[in-house]
Amino acid sequence: MALRDIKKLNKGKANLSEHHHYDLSVMKPFVKFGIGAMGAITHTLIGIVKSIPKPYDDDDKRGNNKIIKI
Repeated sequence: MALRDIKKLNKGKANLSEHHHYDLSVMKPFVKFGIGAMGAITHTLIGIVKSIPKPYDDDDKRGNNKIIKI
């Protein structure tokens, strides 16, 4: 391999502000998708939990039909 083909790493100063801006622009779509997906999962789980019947609902209905013998 010729010397001209070898890339030298860590030479020169890197501008951190450019890298930070680039990282944010690359990650932004993934973050937005993740937040949207978590919202969809949350709404689904809330719907599932609300559809589960509560065990004490039946007890209240049965308690009103008491027969008192005199």
